[in-house]
Amino acid sequence: MLDENEFSEHESESATWIALADLMTGLMAIFLVICMIVMTNQNRTRIIIIKAVTESLQKANIEVTTDPKTGDVSIVNRDLLFDTNSAVLRASGKTFLDEFVPIYSEAVFKRDKKDLDEIVRVVIEGRTSRSGNMAHNMTLSLERANAVVQYIYNMPNFSYKRELLQRLTPVGRGVMEAQIIESEKDREVLFRFQFKGEFQNEQTPMEVKEDGFSTGKN
Repeated sequence: MLDENEFSEHESESATWIALADLMTGLMAIFLVICMIVMTNQNRTRIIIIKAVTESLQKANIEVTTDPKTGDVSIVNRDLLFDTNSAVLRASGKTFLDEFVPIYSEAVFKRDKKDLDEIVRVVIEGRTSRSGNMAHNMTLSLERANAVVQYIYNMPNFSYKRELLQRLTPVGRGVMEAQIIESEKDREVLFRFQFKGEFQNEQTPMEVKEDGFSTGKN
């Protein structure tokens, strides 16, 4: 049997553990609330940007496809930007980018600093079909994405150009994303903005320098 002193110590120890458990439960509840607030703010910002992008492009009569859920903007006309099996921008592609990019940039980045800081990067995604050599197609899709990024960098100044360049990331997509039955979407170029927390391994956005831009690697 426990004597009076042992019982008192045991009771005190139990009370301490209960208090710690209550504290941890409280901290967990606070953490969950903070997470919900952050997610709500991100969703609100995403909705605002998607609406702004969609309305701006429609008002300018720019023919693209905008995903109402993600805000992804697809340039589906495969003959607009590049010739078949080429990563050299066509004249029609340059004309399109001259019109599209400033409108897109302003729609995405014209907002307060708090919302602006939530946008981690803008991905320029080139895609390819299942036809032909897989390695060649993968290289081609990345070269096309790079060609778009380079052209945007060399464009005359436009609203929020610096903010866009700081976040531009070219990406090539290959056979895994292609349709089993070939379609024009397999050769699309896609503009996609990404928010904080969407990916665990977030890379540092491009830093704009006096003589160009880089991804932070020498």
